Amino acid sequence: MTIPLANAALIKVARQARGMSQVQLAKAAGVTQAAISKCEAGLMQPGAELIESLARALTFPASLFYETDPVFGVPVSINYRKNASVGAKATDKMEAEINLRLMHLRRLLSSMDYQPELTLPRFDIDDYNGDAARVAQMVRRHWGVPSGPLHDLTALVERAGCIVLPCEFESIGVFGLTLQPPGLPTCIFLNQAMPGDRQRFTLAHELAHAIMHRMPSPDMEREADVFASELLMPAQDIRGDLMHGITLPRLAALKPIWKVSMGALLMRAKALGCITDMQSTYLWRQMSKLGYRMKEPVEVDFAPEQATAFNDILRAHAEELGYTMADFEAMLHMHASELNKMYKIERPDPAPKLRLLKFGA
Repeated sequence: MTIPLANAALIKVARQARGMSQVQLAKAAGVTQAAISKCEAGLMQPGAELIESLARALTFPASLFYETDPVFGVPVSINYRKNASVGAKATDKMEAEINLRLMHLRRLLSSMDYQPELTLPRFDIDDYNGDAARVAQMVRRHWGVPSGPLHDLTALVERAGCIVLPCEFESIGVFGLTLQPPGLPTCIFLNQAMPGDRQRFTLAHELAHAIMHRMPSPDMEREADVFASELLMPAQDIRGDLMHGITLPRLAALKPIWKVSMGALLMRAKALGCITDMQSTYLWRQMSKLGYRMKEPVEVDFAPEQATAFNDILRAHAEELGYTMADFEAMLHMHASELNKMYKIERPDPAPKLRLLKFGA
């Protein structure tokens, strides 16, 4: 009988997911750091006993370490707070969570036919002389978006085949990031703790990378912001709202209509020449004085949009394919308590069989 080989990369991913160093894992598993180091480097093939020790110390099923999934690094472009210092340990933990989620998505999609309703367009920004606003206009036309505010960006992006995955990135100051792994849909990871306006703008920013950027460039973040602004606040549609009498109450009134922050509206007014430099400076000072640069008035806040594609895929497995929690544990190589925390798969066991959802229909 062939003895399965452990995946060195997944041993490292599991350790990083728990925020542990090699020294800490070695102590918890009752082995030497040298053994952990050699296993992760692929210099030593761990036996079944060592794998069981690692599994207990890391609270993952031992089956995880025998999977053959590739491991992806964090992309060059990460959308994060300018004042955030993302340390190596925090980045490693984020990278580990992303790889586990990608592994789960790969398993789930292998059991079903996932066909989006729309296509995700690809426009190389270099073919348009760096004009990100023009690309955003073409994307709206490609998807048949009517003029005016874009009411549910998340639903539109998921209809185009992207998987939007809310994650716990608040502690490391990350807003979002995008990965396009081979064989999987484009995956956009968002900080689930962000307010609704920040989530929408971040999603539009990340969408820009998926559509426009094949290779990293010095201007890619600025281009993504320009794209996001035009996608959510098209110049020809919003100019009339920003032309006359821009005040803080006016910005507050426009926020729930356009579903962007007061700050984004103010920046848009300045970029479109609807207010002068002096007016912009004055309004920003007023925003700071009232604390709106940190937290805008709760009265004009709106709820974050809900990503549903991944949960629909889980639901299809439970309702149509009859997956129980034990099945999910075996398939996704994670214990039930953690799956419930990550995905909220709180269903009775066994699950009732219902009609299979036809995604994108």
